[in-house]
Amino acid sequence: MAQAGSNEGGMTIGRMLLSPKGRIPRFDALFAYVCLCAMFAAAAVVWGGWVFAYYRHDPAAALRLLPWVPLGGLGLMMGWMSFCILAKRCHDRDHSAWFLLVGLIPIANLWLLVDLFFWRGTRAANRFGPEPEGMASQWRAANEDL
Repeated sequence: MAQAGSNEGGMTIGRMLLSPKGRIPRFDALFAYVCLCAMFAAAAVVWGGWVFAYYRHDPAAALRLLPWVPLGGLGLMMGWMSFCILAKRCHDRDHSAWFLLVGLIPIANLWLLVDLFFWRGTRAANRFGPEPEGMASQWRAANEDL
């Protein structure tokens, strides 16, 4: 029987983005987080362009709340996905996800950045599960005979 938070069966994209349980290595977390930020920025630019093009005859209407509600919904979804990635990274460093609250403190949030993205995770199993395999080792295992 797998322990709580284990990544038995491997980490899928769905598990990575939608569940805060388990662990994720720093490269995978950084890659996923940068991709999420880039996707949200691209969506904001495209949506903003569409809103301003649609309301080009009435620019004041483009600044009302209603046209921006879908972008806010997307922001909430991406916020949850970001939380899940960062929580998994906290777990890899053997911290609770509550450690993310350090990010709300000015200057101390730099410590959070260094701790999560520059330091290696716990090298063995911890209370959040076994040591995670990174994308590179999974790719090598899947393509051994190439």
